[in-house]
Amino acid sequence: MQKVKRAKAKEIILRRISPLRVEKVTLDCAFGRVLGSDIEAKFDIPEANKSAIDGFTFDLESIKSFPAKLKIVGESRAGVPFVGRVKEGEAVFTMTGAVVPEGANTAVRIEDVEVNGEFVTISKAPKKWDLINRLGEEVKTSQKILSTGVELDYKLVALLVNLGYYQIDVYSRPRIGIIITGDEVKEPWVDSDRAGVKNSNYYILKGLLEPFADIRYYGIIQDEVETMVPLFKQALRENDILLSSGGASKGKYDFTKDIASQLNLDIKFTSTNIKPGRPLIFATKEEKLFFGLPGYPSALLTNALEFLLPAVKKMAGVKSFENKTFQAIAKERLKSKEGRVDFIRAKVEFEEVRVYVKSAGTQQTSNFLTLSFSDGLVIAGEEIDKINEGDIVEVLSFGGVIG
Repeated sequence: MQKVKRAKAKEIILRRISPLRVEKVTLDCAFGRVLGSDIEAKFDIPEANKSAIDGFTFDLESIKSFPAKLKIVGESRAGVPFVGRVKEGEAVFTMTGAVVPEGANTAVRIEDVEVNGEFVTISKAPKKWDLINRLGEEVKTSQKILSTGVELDYKLVALLVNLGYYQIDVYSRPRIGIIITGDEVKEPWVDSDRAGVKNSNYYILKGLLEPFADIRYYGIIQDEVETMVPLFKQALRENDILLSSGGASKGKYDFTKDIASQLNLDIKFTSTNIKPGRPLIFATKEEKLFFGLPGYPSALLTNALEFLLPAVKKMAGVKSFENKTFQAIAKERLKSKEGRVDFIRAKVEFEEVRVYVKSAGTQQTSNFLTLSFSDGLVIAGEEIDKINEGDIVEVLSFGGVIG
């Protein structure tokens, strides 16, 4: 199998992937990790009836009429609750977050009452349970709160703290090796020359994948099979996924497919029907995966977004690993070709409650500038021969706009 369609390529790749093993980490190391088991509440939240304000708590049902004059018999502050039970005709000064004393069922703000020595006068009748956060009203013991496969951001880590967790199960992060090929490719700190291109591909891959994986960079290697084979072999041994950039096409110095064969990789396909980025080598060896990505940055990024990122997220244990798209209205005619899947660089515009897209400029594979300033990619399926103004289109967002 050499060339496959977009949908088949995704099926082949994702079918080969399962999440990695589960490991335990403390919450200090949980930011950005993927939850490896369901989370249930260990206790009720709040763990007791607690005051929502600084004021007085009392038993509303014991008061016959208002205004009511109650004796202040103590205080309850956060962390130091009142000891005893509130009786008829009594009130306890209770601070925000403090446990409401036993026997009390209502609170009033300190600014809404009159305090005179040992007594507090409440002029208006409140409602029972006013200004009290009741036991378990937020979370009940054993309630399922988070599911396996959730990505943990700072809010969810903080939630885990509130739920009483410090050590949790997370999926191991995939190890990804990156090799950049090409005699012409120069690192950013190397002076430019007319024959060279800068190594932007490494930075695309690192930035895109590092939230989900541990990245190891093997540098730029020249187009010499004798030196490429041992480095590819080493990188494949040391990682779960190996990525290479360049050499995936059919030129004189495009050696990636030959190297994959020499390493006895099972090559699943060598190209797809997407544009930009038709050349894409996907191969496996036991549980190891290899992606031979094209050299043009725009072609590489399109393939990385469409095929690579969902694969990495699935291996990292992310439950919702598929790309998220949204619908928009074409503001102008967009070029596409029946029989292939076009990923068209687009700018997003909002007009009232509608979302529009228009071309971001040139769609040349060699041009990365327009892609850099795009908001997303309009996906024109292989059955679409043209997109007219007003047509509803599917858009893959780069994030920060929608999705």
